[in-house]
Amino acid sequence: MKEVAKYIIKVDAEFKDGQIVPEIPFEEVMRLVNEPNIVIVKTGIPEATLRSVIAATREWADKTPLAEGPDTFDNNQHKQRLHIAKIQQAPQLFHDHTFDAILDLEEPTKETLLNVFTPLRQFWNNLTGNNEEYGIHKGGPFFHPQVTHYPLGGSFFGRHWHPLNPQKVGTILALNQYGKDYTSGGTGYVINDHIVETEGYQDMGDIILFRYDLPHWVSPSSFADRFSWEDPAGRWVAILPFYDPWAKPADKDEPQGWKAQIQTAKNATSEAVV
Repeated sequence: MKEVAKYIIKVDAEFKDGQIVPEIPFEEVMRLVNEPNIVIVKTGIPEATLRSVIAATREWADKTPLAEGPDTFDNNQHKQRLHIAKIQQAPQLFHDHTFDAILDLEEPTKETLLNVFTPLRQFWNNLTGNNEEYGIHKGGPFFHPQVTHYPLGGSFFGRHWHPLNPQKVGTILALNQYGKDYTSGGTGYVINDHIVETEGYQDMGDIILFRYDLPHWVSPSSFADRFSWEDPAGRWVAILPFYDPWAKPADKDEPQGWKAQIQTAKNATSEAVV
């Protein structure tokens, strides 16, 4: 475990028997996340496994029509998002592949994606003390596995935030390599009024963990490159949101509950001294 920048901590891990095993206990990882910090876990997932997810996603998308209507949260779809997000109320430009019904995918696509999303699911369960499986659950939270492509030439996701629960901790797995496959664009955060940029700190196979109610964004890829939906170049990530799509969305005001809790604790200490 090593602090590599203010509020950025890297944690080594082992990829053993298909599971991500960090060098420190899961409880300690969550403590670091909740302080809060951005925790980058070096999973050790093989490069071939990660790149196969990109290849399988692209092959699946090539034969699957683009979704254009409102999200239904009960299927597998891909969408070229260029709008203001309805839930997050943030501008966005990226190619989203969402596998709410991941277990309904045909082989070998399903196996290839689950080679990454099963370890991600188990890792999140271990972090949060849950035992959730894949599957759609109307009236309650469930997993929304996503493979997201940020093309070169200006793709981004504007500043937004989420309710802390039931997700608790966000997970962003890098499927390709900064400095090789893309050279601009990374996820940024606000912690204690400090801007934390992770661009350049996340390598292929690393998972960024963050307290889910932290304001965050994806910085634009360089406008020096020509934008193209068809060009696979750019940043690719796998994320695993867990939420009820029909529940109450995030509040309009940025949730900084942890800051309020810290201030309340300080005030209580001051009063006790007096």
